[in-house]
This record gives sequence, C-alpha cells and structure tokens, in this order.
Amino acid sequence: MKKIGSYLLLAVVLLFAAPSFAQTAQEKAAFDKIVSATRSIKSMTSDFTETKHLKMLTEDVVTTGKLWYKSPSYMRWEYDSRNYGVLNPKGAYMVKDGQRNGALSRGFGQTGKMVTSLMSGLSQDLKDYSVTYSKSGNLLTVTAVPVSPRMKSMVESVIMVFDIPSSTIKSFEIRSSSGYTLITFSNLKKDSDLDMQLFN
Repeated sequence: MKKIGSYLLLAVVLLFAAPSFAQTAQEKAAFDKIVSATRSIKSMTSDFTETKHLKMLTEDVVTTGKLWYKSPSYMRWEYDSRNYGVLNPKGAYMVKDGQRNGALSRGFGQTGKMVTSLMSGLSQDLKDYSVTYSKSGNLLTVTAVPVSPRMKSMVESVIMVFDIPSSTIKSFEIRSSSGYTLITFSNLKKDSDLDMQLFN
C-alpha cells in the first residue's frame, strides 16, 4: 500500500505539474485540457483493479478496491474493510489486516498530504524524471522514467493513460526489473456527494 501510494503520488504530480513537458502542440493542448478539468474537481470516486505481475510468481496477484477524494484534503484508498488508508485534516492512518499500522500510517500520511495538495493545484518539480507523451485517438499516454541511477534501480518507468474527452485517468503502471503493477480505474465519478464518515 505504501509503495502504491507513492506511485499514485507520482501519477498526480505528473497530472498537475507537467504541461510544460509535452512534446507537440497537439499533445500539449490535450494535456492542458486534462489539467484544467482536473483542477476544478471538488470530489472524486473510482473503483480500481490492481494487477501485480512478478517474475518470481507463476500467477498474477489481482486485487480490487476503491478511491475516494474530497477537496481540499480528504482521501481514502481502500482495498477492503480490513486494508485501507485515510487522510483528513487531523492526520492520516493506515489499517492492515484490521489493525492500525504505525509505519505504514506515516508513509501514507506523507503521500496523502502531497496528493491532496496537488489535487488542489500545487505544483511539484519533475527534474528527477524524464517525461514523454504520446497521443493515440482519444488516449494520451504519459511515461515517466527516473533520471537518477538509484531511482532507476527501483523503478524503470511509470506509464499513465488518460482519456482526453472525459479528462480522466484510465490506468497507471509501475515497471521494475522484478515485474510490474498495473492499476486500472473504472466507474470514475466527479463532484458527487460523499459521506464524510469515509474520512474519519
């Protein structure tokens, strides 16, 4: 969860801070449209499917869950009722196997605060990544490759796919030498009323 949260952060960093990296006028226009639409979001919910493919395993590990976000500083990333993370203005915590986990809570708290700050329009520096864009039909693919050798030893690339007409993220994939983790989003809804108990 902590690792996925960190790469979710990277996806949001790219979404809100990278329009100057677009390589053609067409790609820049598509990305600018997505950035503009996303910055105005007051709340968001989405189902997700997480597929882990590791070279050491014979079968992929597939889990599902749900993401809730409410502007400006509320987020919940939930795999199930016993495994989830919550961020609100009072702090953050992570639950694993039904118990609060201190180490995971600290990591989730740092990541969650940065994600919600970015969702509110704060920008971040991407000098540590080489970012490329590719547009195909209604899809825009954003690929981020770490520049530093230390980061490259952990992550080869992060690949995000956005739907241009709806200005929503479709998937993001984290690739490393040991395999990949792919998260695909579905049933994404923007600006719906959310029960604040989700974030307690």
